[in-house]
Amino acid sequence: MDLTGRPLLDTKADGELIVDRDILDTLLRSAERGLNVLLLGERGSGKTTLLRRLAYRLRGGDGPIEPVFVEGSLAHDERTFLDLLRYRLGLQPAGVNPAAPDDTIQILNLVRSLAEGAGETRKVILVDHLPSASVAHSLFGRLRDELWQLPFTWIVAADESERGGYLAPPADAFFDVVLEVPPFTQEEQRRLLERRMGGENPEAVEVLASLDEGNPRRLLALAREVVERQVDPGRLLRALSDRDNKVSSLGRSATMLVGEMESLGPVSASDDRLLERLGWTRERAVQVLRRLEDEGIVVSSQVKGPSGRPRKVYQLKDVSPR
Repeated sequence: MDLTGRPLLDTKADGELIVDRDILDTLLRSAERGLNVLLLGERGSGKTTLLRRLAYRLRGGDGPIEPVFVEGSLAHDERTFLDLLRYRLGLQPAGVNPAAPDDTIQILNLVRSLAEGAGETRKVILVDHLPSASVAHSLFGRLRDELWQLPFTWIVAADESERGGYLAPPADAFFDVVLEVPPFTQEEQRRLLERRMGGENPEAVEVLASLDEGNPRRLLALAREVVERQVDPGRLLRALSDRDNKVSSLGRSATMLVGEMESLGPVSASDDRLLERLGWTRERAVQVLRRLEDEGIVVSSQVKGPSGRPRKVYQLKDVSPR
């Protein structure tokens, strides 16, 4: 039984846990035709797993195509992403200093140096998210023409909430295809649960599959609650729905922040990655977090920071019915 929420890898073992979907065939055809694709979906919709499965399928295909998987969220900015891509292409890192001031020439040279990793086999660059929509817009907009000159096909996964940054002109012209990851159907949910639960507890599989959740990460979280804590799945889903409705009533800022917390886990108001993804100041984050805490949606605690000084960390309140 494997009910973890981790993205599955491009291995034979993990492949047995994956529910292949129609969108995977579309991704495969696009990659084989050399079309750049932007893959959009809500958090937990399975974008990373789709990229990993695509890498597996590309390696096993008829044509000489080599997938290059890049964990784009590990980068801090354009330069560190390009250096990470060099590393994934088997090239020596260029020794980029992320603290150095922006240097257009340095970035252009980094882009052009990627051609050194082209080799004889056509490569498909699979980018699993970028640190921010602004970085994406800089790469695929400002550096669009330079990237077009490279002998690569690009498949880029991003959160639906960042669509604007990826597709604002001139970045919109970089992508030949824009695909949206659809929610799981009830039949896909059933197959996912059967594979992950290994044939155990078929009654729970039927109940969970009928909930019409649609998001595989949340579905697996529900399954863990049902299996490990013996929570009634219907009551749990209603509790989550009530919380989502309450968050929605607080406005778009609250909805955005809760969405990021579902993805990142516990956060503080000074987390750089959180602030960059939201485009907020620390003061704005403090304001919204306090409101969510007042409404009983998040809880806070004091933890020791890297410097030894305590900092306030917030996490979503457990809504599991007792």
